[in-house]
Amino acid sequence: MESRKNKPYAPGELEVILSLAPTRNNIGYLSELLGRTEDAIEVVYKLAFEHGPFGKEAGIQMRKVLKAKRRVGIAIGRKEPPSVAK
Repeated sequence: MESRKNKPYAPGELEVILSLAPTRNNIGYLSELLGRTEDAIEVVYKLAFEHGPFGKEAGIQMRKVLKAKRRVGIAIGRKEPPSVAK
């Protein structure tokens, strides 16, 4: 399978990722199906659900993940991008 490193997610891929619980098995399945590393799949979950400084520098990706989260209807976790400290 061709590597998709640094390539944008296709329409619907973020929603598929966020529709599944972030279990070790699901991360492995998604990695294989989407041609992404497990680390890349974990980053999507971290951007969607972790709080704290993670993702402050990932503005565009963070906004895409949060939009996908709203489309899927996820009601918990981060709703706004973290503010960037200057």
